[in-house]
Amino acid sequence: MLKFVLISFFLVAAVNASGFLSVHHYPDSIEFKGNDELSSDLISDVFLASLGYTIDGQGDFDGLRIRNPFNMPKSALIVQVDGIDKLNFASTKSQEYPIFGASASNSLDLLNSRVSNHVNVDFEDHLDTISAISEVYGDIKPVVGKTTSSLKPSNYVADKHFLYNVAIINELADKIKAKSSIANVVTVRISLNELASVHETSSTAFADAKKILTRAIENLIDAAENSNDGNILVATITSKDDLSRAKRAAPEMRQEIPSDLNLAKSYSSNYPVIFNIILWFGVVLFFSLLAICYAIADMDPGRDSIIYRMTSTRMKKDN
Repeated sequence: MLKFVLISFFLVAAVNASGFLSVHHYPDSIEFKGNDELSSDLISDVFLASLGYTIDGQGDFDGLRIRNPFNMPKSALIVQVDGIDKLNFASTKSQEYPIFGASASNSLDLLNSRVSNHVNVDFEDHLDTISAISEVYGDIKPVVGKTTSSLKPSNYVADKHFLYNVAIINELADKIKAKSSIANVVTVRISLNELASVHETSSTAFADAKKILTRAIENLIDAAENSNDGNILVATITSKDDLSRAKRAAPEMRQEIPSDLNLAKSYSSNYPVIFNIILWFGVVLFFSLLAICYAIADMDPGRDSIIYRMTSTRMKKDN
């Protein structure tokens, strides 16, 4: 019976998950543990907290541990692949967390808006993508490598676009290797939905495309890990559009709360911090004042004490 319950639990978790967050590299100042589920709305908070930024949200994600807040990662590289639920990396080890929700892309937009020095490589617009890379790493000339017999760029525009996008990823990896540095946040977004509209997801062409993209991302991950002296966070996000994802992303209807309910007063997220500062400062101040009063009360009122010198009166002498 217990075995059946466990199997059912993992099946339900697999169905509800719309993708995965895979963390491939991080410095010793932070640590990723466990395999908790992560809402796509909290992706930006996870990366902002990893980089040492203040976050306003109070999520229930327990996979991140801050071990040294004075030496946080200098930068982060996040690769988002839409249209697939998971990528199988052969040469990189990763800590994986199931993602539910449909706002991973919006969460990355929020991340870029919080960080000034960022590079957003979005393959929805090739001109903006090349311009974003060129501003930081100079002019790029992507060269399409060898393809397979299943992918036919001369026959399908989707195949041509895909191979060109992979060439840009490889060019970006070479630029990072040559410069050995990276911006504070670099987001790379690529979608396989256009390719899936031409080829079936179970076809050989789609499988070959996944292998080609996986090798390109592995090359980019290796380049990023060696940049900034290894003080960098590298992660990939996979997301797949399906009915369960769209259903979970639907906004909930707000219900009016009756005004006669005896609800507790709401406090901001800074309340616990301010409360602890005032409490412990008051405790330290009280005991310090108590120690000073005790020391003065126990002082010997001799001629060499400050009490005698401040309170004694000098007698006038007649000349």
